[in-house]
Amino acid sequence: MTRARLHIVNDLFTPTSVTETVDYRVLLPTDWDAAERLPLVLHLHGAMSSSASLELAAPHYEELYQRGEFPRSIVACASTPTVGGFYLNRPTGDSWESLIGEEFPEHLAATFGRAEATALIGASMGGYGALKAAFADPQRYAAVAAISPAVFPGEHPDEVPASNIPSVLGDLHRAMSHGTGEASVYLANSVHGRARAHADDIREASLPVLIDCGAADEFGLHEGADYLHRVLDELAIDHEFRLVEGAGHLGPAAESRTKEAIRFIGTALATR
Repeated sequence: MTRARLHIVNDLFTPTSVTETVDYRVLLPTDWDAAERLPLVLHLHGAMSSSASLELAAPHYEELYQRGEFPRSIVACASTPTVGGFYLNRPTGDSWESLIGEEFPEHLAATFGRAEATALIGASMGGYGALKAAFADPQRYAAVAAISPAVFPGEHPDEVPASNIPSVLGDLHRAMSHGTGEASVYLANSVHGRARAHADDIREASLPVLIDCGAADEFGLHEGADYLHRVLDELAIDHEFRLVEGAGHLGPAAESRTKEAIRFIGTALATR
């Protein structure tokens, strides 16, 4: 058996942007040296999950790292809630977007050294959070990969079909406008809206973007992913779009799709 060259550490930190102590996991080389500056990959987990999702993805990072297809990096995942979270800043509550995009990376910099580059990868809820953050500040990120991102086939609250907002997706749909239904607030928290607002910056940054979704997604997220693909085409924003025939939200193809998304991030970091 090949000896693991990456390992996970688990810790807690107390931020100011949210009112609770946050659990997080970090995957890093076993021979990491405190003087070494490495890229940071923010691994954003999906709904009803936690930083433990990094444990599930770790074998993919390990395999690609050992094959030379993923560079020495700090990969970090913070536990964020679905209800009341979803990588959103709440006007009367916690600021989870600020936590992930600002306070968590600063905490990691203080612990593991300031990153020489930062990339984002996320699935489902995490895909929404990753794309939203990357499109808002494209010069800051080396790449973004979103697997089955929680995006909708519409850009205003009343354009999204009811069939596309079941369960927690309905909670997200309402929370994006802070429960007001106001289009401007909704757009500000929308991946589509941020792509439109920052299109010039995204093009100038030449941000590597991957959007991957199963064509048989049980929550209809393939319709939102295809809509986003068309918006990015309209805006002349270069991106890679993969619609995987027969694949659902999870299922047998999920492992290989996750590995390919990690490979995409690894390639972007290695060639930046």
